[in-house]
Amino acid sequence: MLDPLFDVVTAVLAWFYSLVPSYGMAIALLTLTAVVAITPLTLKMTRNMLQMQQHMPEVKKLQNQHRGDRQAMNEATMAYYKEHGLNPVGCLLPMLVQGPIFLVMYRVVDGLTRRTTEIGTQLGFTSRRYVDSAAGAVPEYGPTPIARGELPFDPDFLSRDSDLYEDLSADLEMVTLGVDLSRSASNVISESIVSAFPYLVMLVIVLLTSLYQQRQIQGRQSGAVTPQQQMMMRLIPYMLPVFSYVMPAAVVTYFIVSNLVRIAQQAYITRSFYRGEDSLGAQVAKQRAAAEDDDTDAKARSPKALTERKGAPTPKRDAKSAPARSNRAPSRKRTETTTRKRTQAPARGRTQGAAKAPARNKKAAAGRKPTSGRTGKAPSRGRVTPPGSSQNRSRSKKKRR
Repeated sequence: MLDPLFDVVTAVLAWFYSLVPSYGMAIALLTLTAVVAITPLTLKMTRNMLQMQQHMPEVKKLQNQHRGDRQAMNEATMAYYKEHGLNPVGCLLPMLVQGPIFLVMYRVVDGLTRRTTEIGTQLGFTSRRYVDSAAGAVPEYGPTPIARGELPFDPDFLSRDSDLYEDLSADLEMVTLGVDLSRSASNVISESIVSAFPYLVMLVIVLLTSLYQQRQIQGRQSGAVTPQQQMMMRLIPYMLPVFSYVMPAAVVTYFIVSNLVRIAQQAYITRSFYRGEDSLGAQVAKQRAAAEDDDTDAKARSPKALTERKGAPTPKRDAKSAPARSNRAPSRKRTETTTRKRTQAPARGRTQGAAKAPARNKKAAAGRKPTSGRTGKAPSRGRVTPPGSSQNRSRSKKKRR
């Protein structure tokens, strides 16, 4: 299905190579042409996205009005889109077009580094070795077949009549500015770090351009993305250098040029749609800020927020912090125990006080001097008996005797 697109891309790549006989320059010009050709679609997608965000509050109101009837909701929404000239699919069509184009671009650039197959060499080597071992003869050839780096190129998707195909098929390296674009950083770094330095520089350029492009997009969409989307946007710039580490340098060149052109593209989008008070981006940002303020005010006026502001504990806190305030009646056993303790406590205190009182009275009486009071009776150390008692009578009879 994508064969015509492959033919167009390879024809453009071969034409650029005929103008500038450089592998890296031909790849860069092809990437530049592809990104510039898709720029109108990108601008249209951005405009449609901002328009949809601008009319989203009214669409939500219509959906809330027809919440119970799904058919009526869809009809009202489509009528609103038609009235204001909106296309809900306009944000997806450019993206669906861009995906296949960049996939074909990647396949074509990666196909330039394809080499002739060594299956025949491997089969011949294995067959000869088997025959020599069966005959008991010692083989007179090397222990391994031809290395992959010694095989000529066999570019994929290219026309055999083009200059690019003829030069690649007659060469063992794809050198541009002293860098073999057919090798990857993972292969070269195993030989020496000095030879891998240009490849590592290319990886750093991919990382920096990806981070800068992500910063451009994130600066415009502050507050419009979810935390999950923010996390994905932070991870994507670091994933591309990881892939570039194991890919041929030709593909890394495609990534670098694509990032540079997209940086310029994003700068143009920012200047066209997000600058000025009358721009679509500024209007959407104002609506978003107003919606956030309304949500904040609604939360502040809610009963829960008012009770928390006054310092009253919420029902959940009462249930956790004050379980003793429950409406359950106390048990009968606990009530009887409490009543018994309250009735016994004063009696025990009075008994102890009565036991200690005579001892204090005896000490006070022992240290007190006899004084004459109004009655004229001398104080006695012991117990005082009344005058008419039986003990006084017996004493008076004894004295008489």
